[in-house]
Amino acid sequence: MPYWKLLPILLILHISQAYSQVRYADQIFYLENDVFQKQILIPNKGSGSLRVQAILDSDGKNVLSQNTESPLFEFLLDKVLVTALQPLWRYEGYTTRNMGNGGTEVIISISGNRNPVKGLQLKLYQQIFPGTTLMRERLEIQAEAGRSFPLSKWAKQIHFIFPQYDIATTSAPVATEIRIASWASELIDMDAGSTYDDRFPGGQFNDHNLAMNHMYHPRVTEQPLPADSMLLSKGPINVLRSGELQWVSTYEHASQDDLRGLFKQEGIVEGGIIRDAAQGTKGVFNFPIAPGDFHFLGIAQEAQRQGVRVGIRALRGAYLEGELIDDAHPYSSVWTATAFSRDTSTVSTQRMLHDYLWKWICEKPASRRPEFYYNTWGMQRRLNGQGHDLRGVLTEQKIIEEIQRAAELNVDIFVLDDGWEQAQGDWTPHKERLPNGLEPIKKELDKHGIKMGLWFSPMGIDKTTDRYQAHPEWVIRDSEGNPIGAQWDHPAFDFVSGFYDLFIQDCKKLIDAGARFFKWDAINTFYSVLPNLEHGSGAYSQQELRARYEYLLPIYVTRAMQELTDYEPELVIEIDLTEARRVMNGLAPLSQGKVFWMNNGASGYNDYSVYRAKSMRSIPNQYAGILPLELFTYANYPHDYRYSQRYNVNTSLITGHGFWGALEELKEEERKAIGETVAKSKRVLPYTTEVLPEVIGRVGSSPEIYTLVNQEAGAGQIIAFSGQAMEYLHRVKINTAAVLGVLNHAYLYA
Repeated sequence: MPYWKLLPILLILHISQAYSQVRYADQIFYLENDVFQKQILIPNKGSGSLRVQAILDSDGKNVLSQNTESPLFEFLLDKVLVTALQPLWRYEGYTTRNMGNGGTEVIISISGNRNPVKGLQLKLYQQIFPGTTLMRERLEIQAEAGRSFPLSKWAKQIHFIFPQYDIATTSAPVATEIRIASWASELIDMDAGSTYDDRFPGGQFNDHNLAMNHMYHPRVTEQPLPADSMLLSKGPINVLRSGELQWVSTYEHASQDDLRGLFKQEGIVEGGIIRDAAQGTKGVFNFPIAPGDFHFLGIAQEAQRQGVRVGIRALRGAYLEGELIDDAHPYSSVWTATAFSRDTSTVSTQRMLHDYLWKWICEKPASRRPEFYYNTWGMQRRLNGQGHDLRGVLTEQKIIEEIQRAAELNVDIFVLDDGWEQAQGDWTPHKERLPNGLEPIKKELDKHGIKMGLWFSPMGIDKTTDRYQAHPEWVIRDSEGNPIGAQWDHPAFDFVSGFYDLFIQDCKKLIDAGARFFKWDAINTFYSVLPNLEHGSGAYSQQELRARYEYLLPIYVTRAMQELTDYEPELVIEIDLTEARRVMNGLAPLSQGKVFWMNNGASGYNDYSVYRAKSMRSIPNQYAGILPLELFTYANYPHDYRYSQRYNVNTSLITGHGFWGALEELKEEERKAIGETVAKSKRVLPYTTEVLPEVIGRVGSSPEIYTLVNQEAGAGQIIAFSGQAMEYLHRVKINTAAVLGVLNHAYLYA
């Protein structure tokens, strides 16, 4: 028998609020906190240039180059280039807002005072936060009543840049691109002799470790920037290092990195026509698809004399030729973020990224609380494998029984997956399975202090629904005019349309019914070329309509997330990114919620072995130091197959915090024992949310250790796995005076 070793040492926030100051004096707008100051020159009389003349560190040193100057923004109006440096602009005033996360949002109003921008109004959104150099920015372009301005392209290419800075360099700069959405990476390096697959006790397949498969993966590449060179990175994260300075740039959008896993290659026939039968988007499409189709934005870096110009550029779908800006149709960039540090270490980069994505990108605390959940889908799959209907098992009686069992696991959220609804697109309780609606479910959950969660396929629409019959203009169709086959072969509605408002109404009704967690599934690449909706009229080509739709879809979904969490701040929305072609893989959804990263990974449904748990751990193993681990969700089977129970449960303690499967297959004492372990983890996790995780070993290594310890608070958890019996000394620095006791341990400790 292998020695599955686990060490969850569960030991028993300091919030600092620094000042921020905003003022306008002598034609200079100042934004500052205790660690940096930004100066923007904007004249308040006549017309002049808009210049970011300095970004000063805590010692008063400018991180911007003094030898070159780039405009903060560039765009084309009616085929004329408009930049911040042209003498066209006048300062009109500003407003401030105290943000829910402790930051300060400033909206600077700027008017166009001369042609070609007379009548144009700019809203420059600036967000600064205590104790950090991080700045979030967005540019909104409006028009006075009765005026309109057409956006245009340059040599048939989109030209919109914001923000853009010239960063001072003192040595040869090096650029590091961090991608987060590369599908199905190659297998990991691992020691086959130390990797045990309990599905094959004889060890005949110990060389198979597919923990990297069937999920998105990060990809980090580093390369120098020689003089006069230009590099365009997809990102969405880029780090520029030179001498004693690092500059981080990000943008908040979402897209897959490339075509990997998008469709089956054998589905491509002569002439570029795609007969796509892969999961999520079935149909015939008579247009080519290239990797660049998913590069909607990029981070450009141009090496210049003693400086590097860094800017976020729109590349595809950001606007249509001639798209009008008027008083009813403002135009906006995506949110972007920049940060800098004189400490160029990797740990410094990780700290800036962690704080940005955990604290500053999101204002509502609900999605930032560590919570454990149970999802019914694993149970439904288990019973379906035993001959029961996949959705028919989700009856009121069955759900209440499962709630009672899940309560013994000490979960905070209970998610009703696919089957609670009447039909896709009819988001009301199923009349036969749930004849009394959601009220009895909510009542039972309230008895146990558990929140109610609901699954949605937001774009899915059943052909039998009244809504489908009433709105053929929203039905996405393939190149032959047939409705595409989206999830479970249902058609799909175009979300960049009036359908958006109906879906928001559906969700608000369910929030009013008590739902506090939504799982949004199957938001896929649907190739909509429908005209006369909100991504272009019939005057544009199908290629242009598709590009505009694909650019806007993540923006509309994120906007929906924000609108609903504004309506109910305690609502948490989870975006399912468990398949290729899911479009919401990026930083945008993290501004409003969390991401469900993996269904089964290298395994399949009803696999209770540790093999599946290994696959799950590839998430924290790879993304530690890139994305905060508490923003990921995934579910493990807490069942005891070949002594796998503790191994599987402890995989959910690291992050993910989810369980699924038929809980009736567990003994009551097993469920309660798991609940006790979960309760211990829940005691310490609030202390570790701002701690950078330390990971030793790859998935399947001996040992493989995940350390999350708040040294000063004397609280945290250390979870270790080993595929073979061994001795290993693991040291952790901690303030022993703050430690009240050790709640749980498996090894000797000193």
